[in-house]
Amino acid sequence: MDFFLVLSYFTTFFGLVNAVLYIRSSARNNRAFVLFSIYIATVAIIQLATIFIAKALHKPNLFLSHFYFILQFVLLSFFYFELLKKKWILILLGIVVLFLAYQYSAQPDIFFKYNPIGMSITHTLIVLYAVLYFYKLLIGKGEFIIVNIGVFLYLLSSTLIFASGNLVFDFSKEMNYILINTNRILYLVFQILIFVEWWKNYSQVRTRS
Repeated sequence: MDFFLVLSYFTTFFGLVNAVLYIRSSARNNRAFVLFSIYIATVAIIQLATIFIAKALHKPNLFLSHFYFILQFVLLSFFYFELLKKKWILILLGIVVLFLAYQYSAQPDIFFKYNPIGMSITHTLIVLYAVLYFYKLLIGKGEFIIVNIGVFLYLLSSTLIFASGNLVFDFSKEMNYILINTNRILYLVFQILIFVEWWKNYSQVRTRS
């Protein structure tokens, strides 16, 4: 079996473990923590559904990418709203959701393709929120520092890799292989950083006395 495919399965399992760890710790933490826990749990469920549809049902699973990036945008927007306390984040959230609703109603066939515009807009805004949170951390203390690094690195890299959407898959087979597997590695790094954040700041072992 392909090494990177095995790596993808491992990362999905790792994401599920992270989701369980965060959900179990939600009761004793704040709203931002709860929102991030819901985010990683949602992503883990979508990842599992992607594998099940492709490997067990042998059906196309590309449509799940739309649920992935839209729910990611919504949940991380609420997450960063809690961290930054900027009302314009919610305004941008509403505008982008309305735009996506119009896009899918006007072009229903896009549901079965990559949506490069939607992915680029949502990823770019989340990267912007991460940058603003870095700035906030420079002038004061904050939480989720490691997670913020992970969000910034993964979504920025993922945006650069997939910004061209369907055009990416017009490249050579070798280039497609490199791009997809690079994204898999970056996603594993993201999951590792999520775990490190939990272990360092929120695990029972390291609960503040």
